[in-house]
Amino acid sequence: MKTTSRLLASALILLASITAAHAINPQKEYTYTPKDFGIEYVEDSVVTSDGYRINIWNLPSTGENGRSVLIACADAGNMGQWLGIGATLCFLGYDVWMFDYRGFGGSQDFATDRDMLYHSEYLRDFGAVLEHIAVLRDRPVDVLAFSMGTIMVGEHLRQYPGRKSLIRSCVMDGFISDPAESVRILNGGKDNGNGNGSDNGKAANSGSGGKTVRLPATPLLSPGFRPQDISVPMLLIHATEDTVSPRRLLEPLTVSPLVTLLEFDCKHLQAAFTHTEEYFTALDTFLKAH
Repeated sequence: MKTTSRLLASALILLASITAAHAINPQKEYTYTPKDFGIEYVEDSVVTSDGYRINIWNLPSTGENGRSVLIACADAGNMGQWLGIGATLCFLGYDVWMFDYRGFGGSQDFATDRDMLYHSEYLRDFGAVLEHIAVLRDRPVDVLAFSMGTIMVGEHLRQYPGRKSLIRSCVMDGFISDPAESVRILNGGKDNGNGNGSDNGKAANSGSGGKTVRLPATPLLSPGFRPQDISVPMLLIHATEDTVSPRRLLEPLTVSPLVTLLEFDCKHLQAAFTHTEEYFTALDTFLKAH
């Protein structure tokens, strides 16, 4: 019960950081580590192809089910603030892996431009960690990605389709399937295809505060992610109040028989906290089915 209460506190802190984020917003110091929750873990690291050391936490499963899940986090904080997600999956029997992008948490320092939606270099970080796990466990890896993390997963799948991806299946929560369109919305553009006519907190704050979110010079997922880019089973989690990645951008992907779209009545990235039991039941069911 004590561990559950601490995990809930971590989830609430994460929820606040998600609401406040406008673009890349790394935090170097860990608010929490698995040790704070009494969770067994192994600290690991990997060096990317361009020489950056990436910090990794492995939460070994409490009941081996032969599945490793890699969490690709969003653009704010560090992996310590996602421990509520990782620990829950661990308690469900999954071998959980978490990492920090360069410039985040315990990973090597990096000159972060906080006006960027993402840095293209994060793709190298994700790829290095994914390969490390696949080699170490000698099996493909399931991936759970959030917001900015979905861009890395989508581009990886585009470059390495099917078995080459080392991905068994993926869950995309808040999929930024068309980063250029999401940047347009974040910078104050209207989304006429969403139906509710309102932006979530991230978009509204960006537009009213005068901050301009930019894409890298060499953008990822350009053009946007398409049905022909899908080569592994994919669960899309969409929030009804998410205008940064509106439903109209995801619907074309549902023509693929590999795609399942699940919708929750909440804001961007909040489904795990507003619909906790339904959310993790859906994840567990999807992962076990593939």
